Amino acid sequence: MGYDIPVQGYFPKGFGEKNEKFPLILWLHGAGERGNDNVNQIKHVYPFLISNSVQDSFPCVVIAPQCPKDDYWAPVKRFEWTWQNRGKVTNSMKEVIHIIEDLLKDDRIDKNRIYVVGFSMGGFGTLDLLSRRPEWFAGAIDISGGADLTKVPRYAHIPLWVFHGQKDDVVPITLSEQLITAIRKEHGSPRYTVYAEGNHVIWDSVITEKGLMSWLFSQKRR
Repeated sequence: MGYDIPVQGYFPKGFGEKNEKFPLILWLHGAGERGNDNVNQIKHVYPFLISNSVQDSFPCVVIAPQCPKDDYWAPVKRFEWTWQNRGKVTNSMKEVIHIIEDLLKDDRIDKNRIYVVGFSMGGFGTLDLLSRRPEWFAGAIDISGGADLTKVPRYAHIPLWVFHGQKDDVVPITLSEQLITAIRKEHGSPRYTVYAEGNHVIWDSVITEKGLMSWLFSQKRR
């Protein structure tokens, strides 16, 4: 099926060969990887997710769409971190939703184990998507992102692990702190990890965080 944005996908060994359902991870990249080359969006984190170290223990489908240079995953104004256009879904996020809708029609996808992981712009996108389709997701990882706090009640129940660098000079750590506070007010139980010496780019530390993959793949939709 054709989409208005590029997309890469990884399908594990045995997909389509036997009567088995596989979890799905959606990877949302940061602003620096925007474009239309269908390559930049798989530079970071994606290689780890499709590596033998993950797939041997947690075989899963991994989908990585690419956001165009003139758009964003979430309707947020960069560097001001204010929500725009009354929170209307962006064109790129519309395409992401279409992609997932199509994948959910596949009987080989485990509908109870759909996850989303995003960094920076993709972290904002992760939380934006959770607010729009909370019924889809069993768990999520937000790295160096932020959220429209008015929408937190829609997904406060979804298991979420938030990561931020204390010294982040791009996306203020206060955005993650506010998110965690808002989720807890809704009786959610998010995990929150701060890297005391971390700046904005912390994905290498995040993906090697002890227990992260075991935690993610243990989540099932309620």
